[in-house]
Amino acid sequence: MARLMDPVDSVVLDRFAQLAARVLDVSIVCISLIDEHSRTVVSSHGLCAPSSMLLSWSFMNLMIASGHPQLITDGWTAPGIGLRTTVLAGNVAANVGMPLMTPDGRHVGTLTLMDRKPRRWSTSQIEFLKELSVRIVSKVDIGPVERMM
Repeated sequence: MARLMDPVDSVVLDRFAQLAARVLDVSIVCISLIDEHSRTVVSSHGLCAPSSMLLSWSFMNLMIASGHPQLITDGWTAPGIGLRTTVLAGNVAANVGMPLMTPDGRHVGTLTLMDRKPRRWSTSQIEFLKELSVRIVSKVDIGPVERMM
């Protein structure tokens, strides 16, 4: 099971979320951990935790299914995305989701950034998020292999 190592690490993850929001100028950042039974938002910036959970889970499903980063520049025009509740509610128009992967390729969570306006994601922004995701995984206690997704 993926879990925080201790309470100090949750503060570190909050700082990572704030850093991502500031550097990429986005409205919402969620860091989520998953195991075979649950998904948990362990850090968020820009929304209260229950709202963050609902938003990140809808986009998290896309990453879990593919195992790759997901980029949405305009949720109103992306196939299959425009009807999602989060887009229709006006909370999210653009999204980038980065899987949190262990060095051996296990998926332990997601780093999800959302913006209320359409936007393009640059190559340098994606590279920044890849590096940030590696640092986030280094702060998460990775439990037994058999418990992972």
